[in-house]
Parts: sequence; C-alpha cells; structure tokens
Amino acid sequence: MTQVTPESIRQFFDQAAKAYGDAWKAQAEYYDGLVRRNTKAMTELADARIASFREMRESSTFNQAFEANLAFEEKVREELVALQEANTRSWETLVDELKAIYTPPREAAKPKPAAKKAGKAKGPAAKASARKAAATRQAA
Repeated sequence: MTQVTPESIRQFFDQAAKAYGDAWKAQAEYYDGLVRRNTKAMTELADARIASFREMRESSTFNQAFEANLAFEEKVREELVALQEANTRSWETLVDELKAIYTPPREAAKPKPAAKKAGKAKGPAAKASARKAAATRQAA
C-alpha cells in the first residue's frame, strides 16, 4: 500500500501533468495529420472533377462524356478508400499512444497459486471412486 505523503502527492500530480501533456501532443499531431490528409484528398478530387468536366465538355459523343464521368467516379472511390484507410491507421496509432500514456506500468508478476494435486480428479466418476475407496477402508 502506498503511503500518502506530500512527496507522493507531488509525484502523482507530476505524472498526471506529464501524461496530459503527452496526450495533448499526440492528439494535436493526430488532428493536424487528419486535416492535412483530408484537405489534400479533397483538393485532388476537386481538381479531378474539374478535369472530368473539361473532358465531358470536349466530348463529341454522349458515350465519351459518360466514360469521362465514370473515370472520375472510379477515382473518387479509390481516393476515398485510401483516405479512409490512412485515417483508420492514424486513429489506431493515436489510440495505441494514448493507451501507452494512460496505462500504468504493470507491477511485477505476482506468484501463481500452487497447482492442485494431480491425483484429485473432479466430477461424478471421481466422487464414485472416492466413495468406493472410503467403503473399502471402512470394511478393512
């Protein structure tokens, strides 16, 4: 058990302040990266949309215009899937960092309780065997 002393209280607050600072830094880095990734993806998609509109305008047939639009839609799917994967990886990294910050270090491994004797079995068959053995002892 830990003694409550002015020194232990000061250490607790020092550790808490350090943990909060580390967590703040990790979260700020996460959100900064999130904004950068999302902004970059949306800018690229906007540029691709403008290019697809140009292709559609320059098309001489409906099929050419339709294919230009389909190409853009495929690019949107690919970009958004990649963005989601990157954001998910970044989130998982943040969660791991926060767990590492807030999870106290594990205490020394506690000794395991002694194993039960192998000769003693559990269950109805074991109880019947024990009764027979007791009856044999009483008879003898």
